Amino acid sequence: MSPRSAKSVHYDAIVVGGGIVGVSTAYVLVRRGLSVLLLERYAPVHEHGSSHGDSRMIRFDYEENVYVEMAARAFRAWEDLAKRLGRPVFKRTGICNLAPAGAEVLETLETRLRDCELPYERLAGATFSHRFPQLSLPPQSEAIYQPDSAVLFADEVVRSLWDCVVEDGVDALTETEVASIVPAEERVEVTASDGRSWSGTRLVLATGSWTDRWLNALGVEVELVVTRELLAYFPQAGSVPHEAGAMPNVIDYHTPDPFYCVPQVRVPGVKAGCHRTGRVVEADDPEVVDDANLAAVREFVGRRCPHLSRDPVAVKHCLYTNSADFHFILDRHPDHANVVLAAGFSGHGFKFGPVLGEILAARLFDETPPVDTSLFGLQRFSSRRVLKPRTLA
Repeated sequence: MSPRSAKSVHYDAIVVGGGIVGVSTAYVLVRRGLSVLLLERYAPVHEHGSSHGDSRMIRFDYEENVYVEMAARAFRAWEDLAKRLGRPVFKRTGICNLAPAGAEVLETLETRLRDCELPYERLAGATFSHRFPQLSLPPQSEAIYQPDSAVLFADEVVRSLWDCVVEDGVDALTETEVASIVPAEERVEVTASDGRSWSGTRLVLATGSWTDRWLNALGVEVELVVTRELLAYFPQAGSVPHEAGAMPNVIDYHTPDPFYCVPQVRVPGVKAGCHRTGRVVEADDPEVVDDANLAAVREFVGRRCPHLSRDPVAVKHCLYTNSADFHFILDRHPDHANVVLAAGFSGHGFKFGPVLGEILAARLFDETPPVDTSLFGLQRFSSRRVLKPRTLA
């Protein structure tokens, strides 16, 4: 599909935003037999938003049941995509959650894994060191290891989904900046900055870190805070292997803001960062390396990953679009039932891409979603109760 043309001017559904959430939604909608227009401001894979990079974790170790259920459903969908493509889109790694012995986070995770009948092990000392020589666990600390976690090949997944939706018949336009969205009772009018326009019976808004301005324009009062999160890739400095399959994913809860590691996939190094510690920005602000944040990540790698160099081979950024409680927003517009909003993925949405597409398609047609979405409604922001932010990564 040419980035400047489309086959029609009216569609059953328009999806604005072509990151992992938008393209996954287009994938679900076109497979329902609908005519679909997918609009993306940049190229299918770009570094301006939240869906880029060589890897993302997929894991089950959540404190909320709905995310565990969504992860299981997403795993099956990723396997289906791999079958269609004829190549893998993820690698099983397992995950280690590290914390001081007896920490509440470990008890919470163990309870949730046990309740969901998911396998896990609790490890410490020499047993841990022998099992995972890539990592240094402090004295009086423990790890909960869950073997089902994996690493998704992020850029490859997004690019492949774009190829699939075009093959399936979606009109997918890149380099197309939307200037206005005007919803009405039976249709939604969309106009690009260059004057091109289309209409759709229904619309899904999945514009990532640019969503706040659209919510304001559409009269929805929900605050979203965008942060630019730093991550860096650290090369191997010895003979201990750190590739996905040899090294697990890691989330470290020894500090109030958890650090994480993702084993090497494409970039020659282990990805490491500190969750939700980035500076508050506007989505279009230029990238500036936060030297203090980078120093903290390097120090973490030095104390936790003894066989990695502390000098990164690459420093990258990713935008988080944070809701007040760090839970997703997946709901209909309060005044326009033919508009569905997807936002607030707060740094942990990528892994759920296929399920998010299913949920948004169901919301678009007023159907029962495949999982309980009561946690993700807009009504929680209008009530008088104080929202409790989720505390785990």
